Amino acid sequence: MIGKAERTWLTLVALTLAGALLAETGHAGWPLSLVVAGLIAVKGRLVIDRYMAITPAHPRIRRILHGFVTLVPLMVIFSHGWGDVLRRLTTLG
Repeated sequence: MIGKAERTWLTLVALTLAGALLAETGHAGWPLSLVVAGLIAVKGRLVIDRYMAITPAHPRIRRILHGFVTLVPLMVIFSHGWGDVLRRLTTLG
């Protein structure tokens, strides 16, 4: 009998493999960036909700973690669309 933790782990493995297969396609573009950002968001939320057991934690801690797992996929999208701007902002000289 497979329990909840094992199902979550298998889901995370499947999502990771899906991301690796997408990376091997070589098709860089908005659709791929959006799918990768979605995979990151789903995987992050699964880890936070199922493995970190933050339900009894202080609401501020939960908000910070959920904010982080929202910010990372947004940064992936931002870096795809505005990578040149990011490069100029983060380059010295």
